[in-house]
Amino acid sequence: MEEKTISTINIKPRFYVDKDCNWFQDGKPITHKRIYIYNYQNLYKDNNLYYVKERNSKAYVYFDDKPFIVKRVNYLKDKILILLNDFTQEFLDIASLYFSKNIPYCLVKNKKFEAKFSRAALFQLSEEISEKDGKFILLNNLIDIKN
Repeated sequence: MEEKTISTINIKPRFYVDKDCNWFQDGKPITHKRIYIYNYQNLYKDNNLYYVKERNSKAYVYFDDKPFIVKRVNYLKDKILILLNDFTQEFLDIASLYFSKNIPYCLVKNKKFEAKFSRAALFQLSEEISEKDGKFILLNNLIDIKN
């Protein structure tokens, strides 16, 4: 793994997270589910720098893409419940949904982090998107599809 820095002040991250949200610590994969979840429960963002906080220490994190992935989409009447890669669920904030290069993204965790939709979740999402007069609509909400 090539060494990465995450800011102009040359902070070397302790954690590296690839585009599929696989975590690595000091170059070694994190495969233990509880450690994976613990890292997400203690993930913070400050000035576009991500870090895992434990007591008074910070271990910085470099993400290849977005910190979270939407794994699944479930429709509940007029709401959309999304399952994230950290095994949590929350309702989709449709106003935060946007597309970039045909990939949907949204804000999660009280709008603190971005999440990218997996292919499976994109397929589930697309089942309910309709087009009217050149505009795209999801559960009666206009959505932003720009590429």
